[in-house]
Amino acid sequence: MGKYTGKMIISDLDGTLIPRGGVISQENRQAIEAFVAEGGRFAIATGRTPEASAGYVKDLPINAPSVFFNGAMLYDWENKQVLKTMPLTAGDEQQRWPAFARRCLQEFPEACLEVYTADNCHIITPAANDDPRLPHEYYRYAHTELAELTDTGKTPWLKFFACDQHAHLEKYVVLAAEMGVAALGNGFYSEDNYYEFVARGVSKGAMVAAIRQQLPGIKIIACGDYLNDNEMLVAADVGVAAAGAHADTKKIADHVGCAVEDHLLAWTINNII
Repeated sequence: MGKYTGKMIISDLDGTLIPRGGVISQENRQAIEAFVAEGGRFAIATGRTPEASAGYVKDLPINAPSVFFNGAMLYDWENKQVLKTMPLTAGDEQQRWPAFARRCLQEFPEACLEVYTADNCHIITPAANDDPRLPHEYYRYAHTELAELTDTGKTPWLKFFACDQHAHLEKYVVLAAEMGVAALGNGFYSEDNYYEFVARGVSKGAMVAAIRQQLPGIKIIACGDYLNDNEMLVAADVGVAAAGAHADTKKIADHVGCAVEDHLLAWTINNII
């Protein structure tokens, strides 16, 4: 038993644990290690895949179920085991998503469109359209023809992602509503130029309930900075937003902490827990 036994921190990565384009600070790393050493549980919640997260959180003591694909996967980091997935393309409407993707390829020629499956990120647009951040990240990805991904029963989609100018993404959202797929999924901005769809009812926040099943009685403190973190901050016992978080995220948080560059996780452990 330690002073943090019975408590858990779950943190978003980009803009929360890690400054965008940066690395985990030594201050955050040391604070998390001390928290876990005293009985605390630590997890991450991100839109990234486990592989794309590993380069950032290497050697971090992640000892609680973590959330990937913005809520479509719950993953046991210690044992490298998928605990639960919630595919976007499940059920009778599964072919509606490839049809939507085909229209997006026609309507948004400048977009980078990505289909995420449990084992890979498939970019279905030309390499010239790639998100410029990809080469600097840790993603495993492949350029794949959409035709190779249309058997969604065999290869379920966990997430459909668009990177484009915000003004174009607004039209993308309208098209999704017109084609009826918006009602089949949970769509949200994860950054100003990123829009994502996961399955209906799926979010980082929805996976908090699954974590509570795995760790009954745990008190959860969640940290985030953007709209895709909002449900997680609400579902946790305590929600902490970074000082530079989206205005709506700060509004629903229980506490607004320091800037990510000033070591938000260390601040949370020292000031909230």
